[in-house]
Amino acid sequence: MLTEQIKEYAEDNWGSFLKSLTEISKNHNSGDSLVYNENEIYSFDDISKALYPEQNEPASVDGLVIGDNYLELIEFKGGFKQKITKDSFDAEKGRCQISGDVCQDYWSIFFEYQKRKIRELVVSIRFKALESYITIEKQVFPRCSFDERKALKVILTVVIDETGVDSMEDTLSELAGKKSDDNCYDSIRKALSGLKNREDYTGMPYFYNQINVISIQDFMNRSTT
Repeated sequence: MLTEQIKEYAEDNWGSFLKSLTEISKNHNSGDSLVYNENEIYSFDDISKALYPEQNEPASVDGLVIGDNYLELIEFKGGFKQKITKDSFDAEKGRCQISGDVCQDYWSIFFEYQKRKIRELVVSIRFKALESYITIEKQVFPRCSFDERKALKVILTVVIDETGVDSMEDTLSELAGKKSDDNCYDSIRKALSGLKNREDYTGMPYFYNQINVISIQDFMNRSTT
């Protein structure tokens, strides 16, 4: 099977790239981890560096899991959880010190800035998802047989720091056939929808067979079961 060949290749070449989820989910700017768990998976960042030794490596997601008949690429992305929302903000903090009035323009600009930062995060996720798949397709698969390619699932899982409540809201909205424009889960799925279930002219599948966007808690529940 193709996954068996990839597992064998990984064991022979990527053993030093096995790292804990705590390490792989770490934000290199803040030093904080999105997930604290000592289970190990492959660091896809390190794999990408190894596969492109003499050129600038492309953008890459954080982790790789090699399962039975599937590869799962995992991206941990913080920055979605907002301390101040339209439901929880304190209007008094936007009060003008000169006029004494609450400045509506201040809050409009503030929330527009938040939306822009979220859009930048979503674009970053899509860029990493695209270039990571190209690495899998052009650098990993050619090292193995393609005989079982149609039976192999390639999964993308995006883990974000939004709350489980928002994840539940997203699930309920999906069941009701409605989507909220402010729901980041749906925004990410929409941005990634073009990277799912494609076929070339020969009928060979490419891009991701499945895309998951889940909360930290949902990922932790999955990782401990």
